[in-house]
Amino acid sequence: MTFPIENPRDTSRRIVRESIAPELWRDNEAFTQKLDRTIKGSRLFNHPVIASFARKEFTLKSMGIVHSEVRHAFAEHFGDALIRLMETTGTLERRLGAKPKMAARFLIQLNVLEELGYKPTPRGKTGFVGHPGFSHYWQLVDTLTAVGHPEQSWASYAPSPEADAVRKSLLGSFGDHLRLAVVLAGIETAFIPYYGPWADNTIAVCPTDISKGYHSIHVEDDDGTIVDHDHSEDSWYIVRQALTPDRYAEIETFLNDVLEEWARFVDMLAAKDRDVKRAA
Repeated sequence: MTFPIENPRDTSRRIVRESIAPELWRDNEAFTQKLDRTIKGSRLFNHPVIASFARKEFTLKSMGIVHSEVRHAFAEHFGDALIRLMETTGTLERRLGAKPKMAARFLIQLNVLEELGYKPTPRGKTGFVGHPGFSHYWQLVDTLTAVGHPEQSWASYAPSPEADAVRKSLLGSFGDHLRLAVVLAGIETAFIPYYGPWADNTIAVCPTDISKGYHSIHVEDDDGTIVDHDHSEDSWYIVRQALTPDRYAEIETFLNDVLEEWARFVDMLAAKDRDVKRAA
């Protein structure tokens, strides 16, 4: 048997979509579109910190705190969460079968590879290209060093209660395939407005050139694309495959709760910046 290999993301999305009844996919898609509207109407998606970043108001010291809090709350375990999501697809097999499970794993794996530093193979070459140094977490480690928080200082850094709460919530979703998929889709969607302004502010205040590092990953490429758009839609595909109508109300409440938790996290970042400026 031969399989098309040229468009792995599109192919795996199609198989994931076709793994459930068309009417259920239609209903689940409508429900996730409602969730998307909830995210984009939330105070998190429209938080004043975005405009503060755009005006480059955060200082270098503030940016050190921001990156340290983001590392503790989200980044340290984000790759773990993607790998865990691959594992929890095993819960789909009894309901949907083995092949839908493998299609979901394949799609998630594309995200894992990109998260870990693999890049599309240039035309005319075979095999993988990439390096662990291109992984998103490695790039964040280098950026933390550039803003004054090298790895050897992490053990003595006291994260905020808000960062602890976000971290606990992320890790607490590891046992539920659907909830974890919703969290990852939510992160990939809700923080898109932050990445460009955050990058601009960080690059502006950093004493060294970090424009090719972590803050080049989540912003627009030369062709106008953003990697998080693919990752966000991949995650929503995984959500739609796993969703059943009996969980709609639960998931809607869950997403609203995590959005408010993430918004309180960003409130804290703004407060920390104000504290830094008052102390200067």
